[in-house]
Amino acid sequence: MTDTSYKAQCHCGGVELSLFLPDGLVDPRRCDCSMCRRRGAIVASISLADLKVMKGAELLSLYQFNIYPNYLKMQDSVGI
Repeated sequence: MTDTSYKAQCHCGGVELSLFLPDGLVDPRRCDCSMCRRRGAIVASISLADLKVMKGAELLSLYQFNIYPNYLKMQDSVGI
């Protein structure tokens, strides 16, 4: 597969990302949060080296779901 770059943004547009996906979306799955269920959004994990925050880094904070050790960067203002 060819190397491919993508741009993405959060639901409100406050955060913009640049994603490098050399193998495309690997193992995509449905997000089950209420916002994504309404929109039919998918989620996939990528290496941090392949992700760059282009806009809105100051809007992000760490979020830990339940007891899981995987930390996500989440936007404080909207909680998603």
